Amino acid sequence: MGGPLANFAGLLHMTMHSLTKSAIFFAVGHIAQVKGTQKIAEIRGLTESHPVLGWGLVTGVVAIAGLPPLGVFMSEFLVVTSTFAREPLLAVPLVFGLLIALGALVLRVQGLAFGEPTGASAPIQASTVPMLGHLGLVLAAGIYLPPPLAAWFQHVAGLLG
Repeated sequence: MGGPLANFAGLLHMTMHSLTKSAIFFAVGHIAQVKGTQKIAEIRGLTESHPVLGWGLVTGVVAIAGLPPLGVFMSEFLVVTSTFAREPLLAVPLVFGLLIALGALVLRVQGLAFGEPTGASAPIQASTVPMLGHLGLVLAAGIYLPPPLAAWFQHVAGLLG
């Protein structure tokens, strides 16, 4: 959409999305190791069999879907707001697409995370600190964006036009 608010929103979204997506990749990689498979149909009940990985994946999916209070929510809110301000008719398909994505993500993660555990139950061998660290940053940014970071995003957004 252009403009300082949209540019700020885009920069914030890239940052939050990158942190969230990397946390999801950490979780999925560990899940594939402990379950011995990459087939989604063979993995169920992660929150029971491997709570840290299961809840980490759920949190990552909730974050990537843009639900509050996580950082992606703030960036998506700003994108939608700037779209409404500049091109209100484009905001309708944007919001509709976000809602479809939310529904698809919730449907997919529901089977993986909840229900009766299936598959192997190997212990977690790798560290979950990177996953938890990234999710922590995304949560923190959704609640409070430090002024120096906000000022940096504003400065770069201004340079972009």
